[in-house]
Order: sequence, then C-alpha cells, then structure tokens
Amino acid sequence: MRQRTMLAWSILVSIWTAIVSGAAVYEPTVDLVPLYAVSFQLVALGATYWTIRRNEAALEDAHRPGRMLLFILTLFVATVPLVTIANTLLGHTSPLAIAAQLLGFAVGLAVALYVAYGGGFEYAWEHYT
Repeated sequence: MRQRTMLAWSILVSIWTAIVSGAAVYEPTVDLVPLYAVSFQLVALGATYWTIRRNEAALEDAHRPGRMLLFILTLFVATVPLVTIANTLLGHTSPLAIAAQLLGFAVGLAVALYVAYGGGFEYAWEHYT
C-alpha cells in the first residue's frame, strides 16, 4: 500500500483519538488542554501508523468505514471507563492520578487499534458473518 494512504488514514484515526481521549482525560489545569490534545494526537499517529504498517491488508479491503466505526466505538468504550475510574479513585491533579489516566488512554488506544486494525476485525468478520 502506498505510504500516503497509510499516513492519511493514520492522521484521520489520530484526530478521532485526540477528540475522544481529550474529552475523557481530565487535565490538571485548563492551560494544559492544548498540550494534551496535541500529545494524544501525536502518540496516536505513531501508534496507528505502526499498526497499519504491520497489517497493510487492513486498508486494502472494502471494510474501511466499518473499521473506523469499530475503532471509535472501541476507543470510547475502553478509554472512558478506565479514565473515569482513575479519576474517581485518585482525582485528577496528583502525579499518580495523571499517570493512571494516561495509562488508561494508552490501554484504550492499544485495544482500539488491535480491534480495528490489528486483527480483531478479521476475527469478528470470519466468526460472526
């Protein structure tokens, strides 16, 4: 697959990641909102590009909209509860609370990328359709 297509798709996925994760994670101060949003997008861009590069067949079939929908839903379902639990138990201003929320973001992103682009979609497609 062409590099531009993979990069463009990775940018699209990273924008959705920044939107969902930026809304889920509680920033310690309002001044950090732009830093968090850009950081989430850059981390997601690298992780998405790496995942798609390893599984190039994910973008060669006709299921791109389904994968994107599955990615967004999985990211939301995985990230929001993890971050909310961390925020409820630890607050959102201590270093431990910030680390726990960022860990929740990383786990949610990893799960969503696996489900949508790392092989989870193929598994569900083969077994349930």
